[in-house]
Order: sequence, then C-alpha cells, then structure tokens
Amino acid sequence: MITGKAADRTVAVEVAPGGALQELTLEASALRLEPDELARRILLLTAAASARATASLWHTLPEGDLDALGLSVPGEPAEETTPESWRAQ
Repeated sequence: MITGKAADRTVAVEVAPGGALQELTLEASALRLEPDELARRILLLTAAASARATASLWHTLPEGDLDALGLSVPGEPAEETTPESWRAQ
C-alpha cells in the first residue's frame, strides 16, 4: 500500500493517496493543546502526508493508467479540475 507520512513533535499521521487516514499517533503533550490547535495540526499534517502519498502514486502508475482512472496529470493546478458549480461566486 502506498502511504504518506507527516509528523511534528506532538502528532504523526499516515494516509493513503487521497487523504484516507490510516494511522494517527498523539504524543502525551498533544493532549495539553487547545482542541482547535490539535485539530489544526492533525488537518495540516494529514494534508501534507496526503500530498506525499499522491506524489508516490504518480510515480508507480504507468502513464496510460492515469488516463483510464480519470486522474489529472501531475502538477495540474487544482483550480483547473474544480467543477464550475463548486467555485465561489
């Protein structure tokens, strides 16, 4: 399984491509953080780990498989793949 990992001194995460959380580890010091700060760290680390997992996925799939799966090309800006109906008006 391809995963991405990210950690700081209080929180560690491991995710699959796309951001599905596989593992979350909290140090004792994490429990002393304000709830909003703990949530912010988990979300930021999950996003970083997801980017790493997705980048790893790009390197393992043959180029033709990307088209078959409907995946955008590496480096394509997210704005270009965001449906118009999802955009802020």
